[in-house]
Amino acid sequence: MSTKEQIKKRLIMVIVLNVGAMILGGLLYFMYDRTGEGVPCLIYKYTGFYCPGCGVTRMLYTLIHEHDITRAFRYNAMLAVTLPVAAVLYIPQLVVFVRTGGLSDWLGTAAKIWGIMMILFCVLRNIPAFEFLAPPM
Repeated sequence: MSTKEQIKKRLIMVIVLNVGAMILGGLLYFMYDRTGEGVPCLIYKYTGFYCPGCGVTRMLYTLIHEHDITRAFRYNAMLAVTLPVAAVLYIPQLVVFVRTGGLSDWLGTAAKIWGIMMILFCVLRNIPAFEFLAPPM
């Protein structure tokens, strides 16, 4: 397969995956908008502990629907801070992937650091002294 064909194949894959993600996000938004019910967190349901993603549905809904950054931050502070950074990095990484079939070398290290930060956030939001990090119910 020629390089041009590989690039075309990767571009189609990126478009299909991103359109699929937007459709899924739209469906989740519609579901929450109509019912007030987001995706239930099984970790919280069975353990009573907040996972790193608890509050994300309400955070995104609040940002999109109410434009209330302070309230969105309250639902999930970690992702409220890191998602805009990820969004800024996303497009250049799509370009790198389409051109090369891989991602930038530094991205693996950045992902590990972000993962460690998410674990720390998860632990802290379940400690009473840091209950301000837990999403309001």
